[in-house]
Amino acid sequence: MKKLLKRKSNFQLLKFDLKMKLSALFLLTALFAMHANTSYSQRNKVSLDISKKSVRQVLEQIERKTDYRFVYKLDDVDLNRKVTLKVSDELITKVLDVIFNNSETEYAILDKQVFLLKKKTQSLSDPPSAGPVTPGPVQLQVTGVVTDDQDIPLPAVNIIEKGTGNGTSTDFDGNYAITVSEGAVLVFSAMGFKPQEITVGDETTVNVKLLPNTEQLGEVVVTALGIKKEKRSLTYAVTEVGGDQFTQAKETNLANALSGRIAGVNVSSLATGAGGSSRVVIRGNTSLSGDNQPLYVINGMPMDNTTMGGSASTSGGGFNIDHGDGTGGINPDDIESISVLKGATAAALYGSRASNGAIIITTKKGALQAGIGIEVNSSFTLDSPMDFTDWQYVYGQGNGGQKPGNQSEAVTWGRRNWGALIDGSDYIAFDGQLHPYTAKKNNVRNFYNTGTTFTNTVAISGGGEKTSYRFSASDTDNKGLVPNNSFNRRIFSLNFNSRIGEKLTLEGMVQFNKSKAYNKSSAGDATGNPNWVNMLANTVDARWLDPGYDENGTEIEWNETPYASNPYFVANKFKNTEVRDRFIGQFSLNYQVTEDLSVKGSVSKDYSNFNFTAILPTGTLYTNNAAGEYHGFDLIVSETNSMLNINYNKDLSEDLNLGAMIGGNIRKYKNEQTSFDGTQFIIPFFYSFTNLATSTAIPTNKHLTTNSLFASFDLSYKDFLYINATAREDWFSTLTAADGGSSDNNIFYPSVGAGFIFSQVLKLPEWVNYGKLRGS
Repeated sequence: MKKLLKRKSNFQLLKFDLKMKLSALFLLTALFAMHANTSYSQRNKVSLDISKKSVRQVLEQIERKTDYRFVYKLDDVDLNRKVTLKVSDELITKVLDVIFNNSETEYAILDKQVFLLKKKTQSLSDPPSAGPVTPGPVQLQVTGVVTDDQDIPLPAVNIIEKGTGNGTSTDFDGNYAITVSEGAVLVFSAMGFKPQEITVGDETTVNVKLLPNTEQLGEVVVTALGIKKEKRSLTYAVTEVGGDQFTQAKETNLANALSGRIAGVNVSSLATGAGGSSRVVIRGNTSLSGDNQPLYVINGMPMDNTTMGGSASTSGGGFNIDHGDGTGGINPDDIESISVLKGATAAALYGSRASNGAIIITTKKGALQAGIGIEVNSSFTLDSPMDFTDWQYVYGQGNGGQKPGNQSEAVTWGRRNWGALIDGSDYIAFDGQLHPYTAKKNNVRNFYNTGTTFTNTVAISGGGEKTSYRFSASDTDNKGLVPNNSFNRRIFSLNFNSRIGEKLTLEGMVQFNKSKAYNKSSAGDATGNPNWVNMLANTVDARWLDPGYDENGTEIEWNETPYASNPYFVANKFKNTEVRDRFIGQFSLNYQVTEDLSVKGSVSKDYSNFNFTAILPTGTLYTNNAAGEYHGFDLIVSETNSMLNINYNKDLSEDLNLGAMIGGNIRKYKNEQTSFDGTQFIIPFFYSFTNLATSTAIPTNKHLTTNSLFASFDLSYKDFLYINATAREDWFSTLTAADGGSSDNNIFYPSVGAGFIFSQVLKLPEWVNYGKLRGS
């Protein structure tokens, strides 16, 4: 049984989905006639050459060669009946007519879903009696529409008058009509949905909404190399999350949205605002020295997830900035699904890069449809700081039970709360002014802003008989918690699919995004971090520090060490700017050599150009002579993958299926960085690299190539026993033998797994509806 796909609309601040039909006027007068011209079944033909194969094998071949998915109850279809047919470029309706001729099965088609049903049994009237005529029960004609939980009409829903043979089914638009006795009970049932009983009163219109029954659906997930498999056939752990889960509460970094959604997946990030990186660990750390993060894959091709300029550290000071990573450039509104491959076995086909697992991202694509679909999605998020510190407000600023008696003591004791009892009397603070010696309980909220994030996405999709496309444009605008911090990102993405002839298919994705960030907070615990505001003495109002500098532009000192920076001086005077331009391009050609054999070639490129500039201004107390510093770098990161796969899938017998794949990949990676650093601006407040007393520019380049061969083998028996084996060998340009040769520059990665669905072959208690053993 195959999964019944659903469309789901997710409203946040604003979202709507319009299907604009070019033939709208004709649809009003000839709905079914036009449907025959615009449906998927009319545009896609089927070719088969089958001799004495079971119905089950025929249906599986149609699914492999097309996008059709069959939905049925096992009791409704004779899957073992033998069929012989030879058709070329025929409509699916004609093919199904041949397959189910002289059988007890009928069908209904909804786009790419084919519902197989047992033929309806019509009630027969009793012959007229020769005796006296007595009035029969009152008959009512009941009509209505059957929809799913998203108000989408459902075709081929069985409607039976309970206790009789009287029944009907819904048409393509979910409409039905049935004549029943007054007070009758109607039973509505459909594959993949929970049955529902409705008692008919005096109402002649009964509309019904069926809820999905997920236990009946055969779930299909995306695995390594973008291969789709039924979840029941997997011999390793995979969890898939639908794209709608990532748009309900948007994150600026897609990876953060995985937090709390998948067992065994831990997500963390630094609290430095929008545009930062995310750290994902699957099933715990496996290395003391590595980053333990999984490989990210988009549409079957590896993606670069480099943290620009290296990972930020929570120790040290200065401009210890989190510059973001690759997942921060993916638009959540473009995601169809994300599959998490847990463990090395699941991701073995990707080699060493996936030793910590893999996260497979599948993006949305256009649909073969008439007209254009437009989707608009807008969201608005508010951020506020959380302060759960249990401050004491009995004793105030000071030391040894004494409050500051002069400005010097106020500066020296700027972070100490060991003073006198808070009594409301006047005292001299760090600024030399008299202030009331009272508790200041709102310093955190008085310093930080309320952060705001607006995200707007517009997507246009459409297609014809052989081509489909989807174009989206997204804009994210963030104002951070720290004053003067902001982030903006724009993403443009195009996905397309085209059939070239009967056997060749072209797929592609092109994405460009540009992001800009201003005045990101330092992740370090020392200099240049505005979060020192949390260390203010409890009788000091944070707003007394504003603007953070005096009339000469010099930082105002508030405590005994210059390394605990004035938070307002950092927010108002420190300057850092980062700009990233990123391009992702993917193209693939798939050629169906025979019914069982296909060849696919793919190429992808992920290119980023990153620029970062940071200014420690004139007047910064902890710099040399308070003359300031300059830090920055230019970085180019590029990854290119070229891949070739040969896929083979064949039914060896009625019960045995073989799937095999062999392929190769060439990966070229480039990381070229030039760092610019200097100290002491010669002309105060003129912030240029050429205005430094001392300066350096240091280039650092890293290039590497990895050549790989890989293969996989899958064997299934009667859909309850599965065996899987994979192998991959990588040759690295960065590994050399002790003698300088290349004989030891390769690593081999094998895997094997098996799965047994014992609930399908063993008699189990009624409360056990599914059971599976797997090992790898």
